[in-house]
Amino acid sequence: MTADDSSLVAEYFGYQSHWLVTRPGERIHYLDEGGPEGIPVLLLHGSAIGITAAANFYLTIPALVAAGHRVIAPDLYGYGFTEAPPGVVADRPHQVDLVLRLLDALNMPKVYVIGNSMGGMVLASFALDHAERVAGGVVVGTAGARWQAGSRFEPNQSSHKDMGEFSAELVRKSMEHLVHDRRQIPTELVEFRTRVAGRPGAYQQHLASTRLRELSKVHHPLDLERAGRCGVPMLFLFGREDRVNPPEDALAGAEAFANADLVVFGHCGHWTMVERAEEFNHLVLRFIAGWDRRIAAPPIQTGDLHGKQLVGSRSE
Repeated sequence: MTADDSSLVAEYFGYQSHWLVTRPGERIHYLDEGGPEGIPVLLLHGSAIGITAAANFYLTIPALVAAGHRVIAPDLYGYGFTEAPPGVVADRPHQVDLVLRLLDALNMPKVYVIGNSMGGMVLASFALDHAERVAGGVVVGTAGARWQAGSRFEPNQSSHKDMGEFSAELVRKSMEHLVHDRRQIPTELVEFRTRVAGRPGAYQQHLASTRLRELSKVHHPLDLERAGRCGVPMLFLFGREDRVNPPEDALAGAEAFANADLVVFGHCGHWTMVERAEEFNHLVLRFIAGWDRRIAAPPIQTGDLHGKQLVGSRSE
């Protein structure tokens, strides 16, 4: 893999690549869109084949930039065009460390964070370890909590097990599992992710990173006790037909964090930010504009009926 590969991002999405080195042997590839004065929003992508920050959030970034925000979207270790230093593997502790190093290098003391699937788990871990750095978190897909009674869908085999030989058809099928309606998948996006995953060594890296992601679930499960004490406002956005992390897991996550709201979209799978992009972007922007504070401390609603204050019941 070479730095020139990142030209695919500009070719398909029109975004300029940025690079950051925080230690020898490392090259973090990230997007930096919007004005420097805007409220910063960090985007953390998921882990499907050929994924990059741009491919994961191609409908989210323009909405955030149009609203005046600064968007930082890195490729996490083991994915996209980021190059990890020797000895650094794509497990969750190292991903959390990448986020911290990135924010420190960019002089960003506090940001809003949107995490999709694997990125949602990285967001949750980062919020527990560095709550002072997270203004608010939006979880799409999972934060790592599991509904103990099980779920309605079989797990996504393309994400949880070895998938066999690489092919363009494999990429398409893995993407189809992310949506409720496969017509939501643009042909150009399949092509981009096939080209990313088809680079020399990229598919083998994806398989290794996926195994490490699964091991991280075992070795670094969501600490429910710490989540219950975490004051970071969290918004969970899920699809009712999500076959990767079904909404039962969303409820478990929303119950885990002290200050959390949950919204579930019908006729929607794992790819909430694409299948329900307009509503997704509206809720995210509303969250950043003040809904996060209402989640943490909901205002008292006394009500009003034709200009008259409603009087509650009184105990004698």
